[in-house]
Amino acid sequence: MTDTHYAEIWDSYWHDTDPQDPVFWDSPPEQAVRDDLRRFGAHFAPDLPMIDVGCGHGSQTRELARHFPRVLGVDVSPAGLEIARQQYPADNLEYAVLDLLDPAAARALHDRLGDANLYVRTVLHQLAPDDRPRAAASLAILAGARGRALVCELSPAAEAYFEYLFAEFAGPPPGLGRVLRHGIRPAALQFGDLARTLGAAGLVPCAEGKSAVQTTLRLPGGYPAMVPMDVVMFTREA
Repeated sequence: MTDTHYAEIWDSYWHDTDPQDPVFWDSPPEQAVRDDLRRFGAHFAPDLPMIDVGCGHGSQTRELARHFPRVLGVDVSPAGLEIARQQYPADNLEYAVLDLLDPAAARALHDRLGDANLYVRTVLHQLAPDDRPRAAASLAILAGARGRALVCELSPAAEAYFEYLFAEFAGPPPGLGRVLRHGIRPAALQFGDLARTLGAAGLVPCAEGKSAVQTTLRLPGGYPAMVPMDVVMFTREA
């Protein structure tokens, strides 16, 4: 079972995005991937392929390919993946369409790759709560018995931070307004949501910490807007 709604809204967004346009949540890779790997990378099985789940236009995926011998970027949006292929190619990197709400598609990918490590950066929060269990089931299938999933999600504190941004800019700030116009609805996960959702799919935390999405939005003082985020490494439940 799939939901074409997400593919449609993300295709709409990426078709409306010039490759040179700043993407609101596009943290510099050295602030995102490199910091995440410095803190949590030792938990990954080094011999497994890495899947960047919800890779979008591929900027973080390209950085992952600098650290892992085989990387696959997957996303629900063919339009986003086309930008990724053009802007961020690498010999050890490929891109493919994957709908996380289709566990059968996740099973087919697992049959091709085997167990895999997963990098899941700010994906689950923009799914409706009722859709998240299916996405978690797909993540568990992709990870298999040996893979681990590093999941970075907007924390409960992000809700108040978005309220601050709307007040500071008297409405949707630049960049975020375009996201909202395409029907994408960021929503911070509440305390315990991440562990409960992935736990129901058989994945449990083995390490966790706090971080932030360094956005491309500049605040009036010149500093980047930093949206609070939780970072949790998940492994197969024993």
